[in-house]
Amino acid sequence: MGRFWRNRYFQYTLTFVLTFSLFSFPRWEAEKADVPSPLLFAGDTLTCSIMLDKTLRSSGYNIGYLYELFDKFKQHQRCEINLNIVEQNAMQQWVQLITGKIDMLVLNSEKDTVPNIFADEVVSSSILDSRENVCVVKKENYNIVQTLNYWFPYFKQTQDYSHTQRYHKSYRIQDRNGAPISRTTISPYDIYVKKYAHIVGWDWRLICSLIYQESKFKMGVSSSRGAIGLMQIKEAVAKTYGIDDIYSPEQNIKAGISHLARLQKLYSRAGADSTNLIKLTLAAYNCGEGRLEDCMALAKEKGLDPLVWDNLAAVIPLMKEEEHYKSDVVKLGRFNGGETLKFVELILERYGQYCQTVKQ
Repeated sequence: MGRFWRNRYFQYTLTFVLTFSLFSFPRWEAEKADVPSPLLFAGDTLTCSIMLDKTLRSSGYNIGYLYELFDKFKQHQRCEINLNIVEQNAMQQWVQLITGKIDMLVLNSEKDTVPNIFADEVVSSSILDSRENVCVVKKENYNIVQTLNYWFPYFKQTQDYSHTQRYHKSYRIQDRNGAPISRTTISPYDIYVKKYAHIVGWDWRLICSLIYQESKFKMGVSSSRGAIGLMQIKEAVAKTYGIDDIYSPEQNIKAGISHLARLQKLYSRAGADSTNLIKLTLAAYNCGEGRLEDCMALAKEKGLDPLVWDNLAAVIPLMKEEEHYKSDVVKLGRFNGGETLKFVELILERYGQYCQTVKQ
């Protein structure tokens, strides 16, 4: 077992909670629950921080799973649970828990250690997933994990829980020999992509190709420029579309697609045809509409149609040369657009692969 579980104070408090649960709820069983937990938090708002370790950030889909798990729990309890993904150092999170600024802290029981000064002040839930994540609360709030422990075995018997197992599947589109694999899914987030694809009017598989390019479907990734999550959307941009929680996989996707739709409308109104519209939109999503506007202005100055992608693809490499980026029509200065060109190319190439292997 991990360091978190070897702490004797933690083992004592965990035993206390589990024993109390057994006596308080006689119908609770370790592997089966016939009824869900009582509604102890109806109308309340709880705050939960998910501590982002290297595992959650770089591999798997567990953030998506945890979001869905707590969403189902709050629906059952008829309460609100504000989830936050945190990257601060661990001690800050423990202090926030102990001082009551947050009600729950989700962390990895195998890799994280309870600080000795707080060891006799906290209790934990049972294991929530295959990566050994648990929910920790202050001892005085033991009823939170008590209720979660009681509800979880019941939830595991439902169809909703079966649906969460998509977060634990493999989504390879090629076998070990590089041969394509015919399939019906691309990622565990397909349901959200399909739900919001109508906003931009694109094939959902094209949007999935964009998401893969941005994050490889890893919800925990972030950029130095403040872009977050699956679609690498900035918080300020998401708020313009009425979305506050971009750490939610569903809301992150909705925000990203809404931004695509706005960009597409911009170039559609400018007169771009269907052949070029998607490429212009993808390029602007990557480098920003201001940068793309500079490239279009330079193309126009050279007598080229700025709404034809091939013309822009020829002009973009010139934007890193002083004689071109110091032109009066260029507002934002030097631009090394090789990343943008590759971005558009790879998304469309992968989309072609998806069209061959993934059913519409």
